[in-house]
Parts: sequence; structure tokens; C-alpha cells
Amino acid sequence: MIFNNFNKNFIFATFANCLFFVNFSCFFLLPLFLDSNNYSKSDIGIVMSTFGFSSILLTPYTSTLIDKYGKKLLSLIALVIMIFSSLLFIFIISFEMILLLRILQGAAFSIFFNSSSAIASNSLDDKDKQFGLSLFSSFTIISYFLGPFFSEKIIIKFGYSEFFIYAAFFSCLSFALMFLIVDEKEDRDNRIETSSFFSTIKENKIFKILFANFLLASGFGVIMNFLSLFLKERDLSIGLFFVGYSIVVSLSRIFLSSRLSSKNLFNKILMMLTLFACAIFFVPYINNTFHIILFSVLFSLTYSLVYPLLSSIALKGKAKSLSGRIFGAINSSFSIGVNLMTFFFGFIAEVYGFNIMFKCASIIIFIGTLLLYVQEKRTIR
Repeated sequence: MIFNNFNKNFIFATFANCLFFVNFSCFFLLPLFLDSNNYSKSDIGIVMSTFGFSSILLTPYTSTLIDKYGKKLLSLIALVIMIFSSLLFIFIISFEMILLLRILQGAAFSIFFNSSSAIASNSLDDKDKQFGLSLFSSFTIISYFLGPFFSEKIIIKFGYSEFFIYAAFFSCLSFALMFLIVDEKEDRDNRIETSSFFSTIKENKIFKILFANFLLASGFGVIMNFLSLFLKERDLSIGLFFVGYSIVVSLSRIFLSSRLSSKNLFNKILMMLTLFACAIFFVPYINNTFHIILFSVLFSLTYSLVYPLLSSIALKGKAKSLSGRIFGAINSSFSIGVNLMTFFFGFIAEVYGFNIMFKCASIIIFIGTLLLYVQEKRTIR
């Protein structure tokens, strides 16, 4: 059975990553905290995107350090940063200091997610990567149930201080699990330089994967960062969306990824992205709880397999000492998509409203997917 191929490093990395993502996903509700402190929609967009800009700018350095000095050491450092930056929100409400904390969280995310992903990938044979990385990322999605769903309840019943303590607690648990990881010498390469991050992207010809990931992330970002405020304006709760999202994405990655043939896999990914764009287009028509549940299912089904399948394509046949940089490139493209487009869409929402913003996001993803499809056809010929 395929589960027998997963060693202890894979299991520890998978659960530690899940716990870290609980902390990370809690901050999808940070716009509520900012709104309660009278920040504007454009201010919220800036704060939320600052996280990603930090992660993006640091990734060439952090992913190189991960491959050079070891995934375990860097992941433990990242968790310490995440714990303290989460707790400091209790004492800070000034705009400048909030931006600084988001920069620190972006650095922690850049280090930890690349480290844990690389550990998981390096623990798998090539034949197991498609299912293994889907399983790894499915546990990441479970975190959105423990994060935003319960965080919303904690904010309502207790307040924001308790919310930030709750978020930081999960990175403490993650630290304990990552400490159990066994480092492998072949995971490191002490000779590499920072510039090798960019040569790795060029030499492995993964640009189409990075662009597809960027499109996915732009839709993910606009939903995760603005859906809570959009529903709040209509007196609706975000909680059920995250419940449906967690369940559908997790089950899809666990049960569908191993059944999907690897033949013409990239074209199948483009089809998923097209349907993903269509789902986002209909967000402005959400008016009741049933619509929230329906959108949650459609959004989650079309989103669920794209990231892990793109990762498996990029990593198959690659040396273990490259995994940190390849994941760094993949996760950078995702961060750019989430945070650059969140910044852009925040201003659209400020000027034209949420309805135009969601439709604009949908059209951009559709056009980008169409361009990838045309390029793929040309390449095959």
C-alpha cells in the first residue's frame, strides 16, 4: 500500500506544516482586526500584501540557505519568528508596526513552508510524489478549519488578544514536531550561492509551472483576503466557507490525486484553472448561506489539485539538494500571485466595489490560462 512508503520525516513534516498553517491561516481574519481599528480597504490590502512581498523578496536567500545549511535548522528558526510576531499583535495597533510584524511573518513563512515542503518531497520516491505531495498539502488545508473557523468564534466570544494567542499556540506545537526530524546529509549542498536560485529556475524550465501557479494564487488571494469583508457587508458569516473549503480540498487531494493519470497532466491543470476562474466570477451573486456552501464546494473542487500537481511535475527527477530552491520558486510564484494581486484588487475594491473586483480577478485568470493553453499547443507541435 502506498502509505507504507511514507517515512517518519514525511509524517513529522506533514503534521508540523499543518500546525504552522493553522497559525498562518488565522491571519486571513486579520482584516477584521484592521477594520475594527478603522483602517480603510486600501490600508487592509497593503497590510495583507506586505506579508507576501517580504516572503517573495527573501525567498532567493532563504531557499538557498535551506539547501545550504539544512531544512530542519531553518524551519525551527522560522517557527520562533512566527510565534513572537503573532503574539506581538496583542500590544500593537500602529500601522507602521503592523507592517513590520507582517514582514516578519512573511520571512517566517518563506523559510518554513519551503523547508517543510522540501523535507516531505525528499522523503518520497518519484513515483510517490504526485500522491505524497497531494497528501502533504491536504493536511495543510485541514488547518483552515482549525484556523479561520474557530478563530472567528474566539474573536466573537473573547476578543482579539485571545485570537492572537490561539494562533501562536499552533506554531509552538509545530516546533516540537520539527525538532523530531532527522537531517540527511544529501539534503544539503554547502557550495551553492544565492545566484543559483535563479539559474535553477532557468535550467529546469519551470516558467509555465510558475505562471500557472501565479494565476491560481491570484484567485486564492482575492477570496481569502476579501471574502470575509464581502460577506460581512451582506450580514453573512465566513465560517461555513472555510469548513467546506477544508473538507472538500482535503478529500480531493487524498482520494483524487492518485487516481488522476499523469498523462497530459499540465493540460488537465489548465482545465481546472478555467473552472476555477468561472467559480470566482459568480462570487458577487452570493446572497445567502446556501450560496456560501455552494461556492465553497465549487471553488474548492477547482482549486484543490492544481498546486500539488504543479509541484509534482516540477520536482520529478530532480536532485534532493535542489528541492529547497525549486519549492522556493514555486512558493514565490504563489506569494507573488496572492500578495501582488491582493494589493491590486484592494484598490479596485476601494474604487469600484467588491463585485467588480471579483469579476476582474476571474477574467484575468481566464485570460492567463488561455495564453498558457495556446503556448502549450505550440510547444507540442
